[in-house]
Amino acid sequence: MELVISEYEKKVEEINEYFCFIEKTTHLRLNINEDMIEVTQTVFNTLKSSLFLLLYNLIEASFRKSLEKICYQIKQDNLKYKEVIPAIKKLWIEKKYKNFENIKTPQNVQKSEYIMQTIDSITEDIVKITSKNELSGNVTPSVIKKSVNKYGLVSEDISEEDDNHPLCTIKDRRNWLAHGNQSFNECSRDTTIEELKIIKNESIEYMRFILEHIKDFTYNKKYKLEESL
Repeated sequence: MELVISEYEKKVEEINEYFCFIEKTTHLRLNINEDMIEVTQTVFNTLKSSLFLLLYNLIEASFRKSLEKICYQIKQDNLKYKEVIPAIKKLWIEKKYKNFENIKTPQNVQKSEYIMQTIDSITEDIVKITSKNELSGNVTPSVIKKSVNKYGLVSEDISEEDDNHPLCTIKDRRNWLAHGNQSFNECSRDTTIEELKIIKNESIEYMRFILEHIKDFTYNKKYKLEESL
């Protein structure tokens, strides 16, 4: 997770640098090859809207990589089915479930009974799970909480409240732009620099908080049963 967090902080620096540029472009006039070029309100709004794309890409990419890190760490630990917490067992079974869909059961044995016997026999199997890419364009606090809960990372500190959350604002603006529902000029026309700064800072701090929780989860191997630690 150290690498994931390091990459996150590097991208945060880039976004902060970009925001500083936006702050200074109001009524900016540039002299390029002796031609005076003015940053119009349309261009200024476009610059503001672009920040939503940068922020969303930062959030989704960092969160996706952190989930992949959990899966990688479990694989590296070479853990058996009986050694992991119920949440990880469930993810592994869901991955393997397709093996049971068209299974042929022995004569006089119910399918459910046979499946249960099969599951009981896999306690020595090595668990290997992969993170599903279910995030595309939809990362919000409720999605984040649901995702980490799947891996057994349960914390009351992680809120699932979407109302008025900056991540939801970023997600909505990003989708408006990506799907062509609004132009770059329209998207941020009514958003002030002060409002944009609050959205940026709060979303960055929130994701930093989430990544630290995932770091603690992987570092302390909380995906393992206590007796296996």
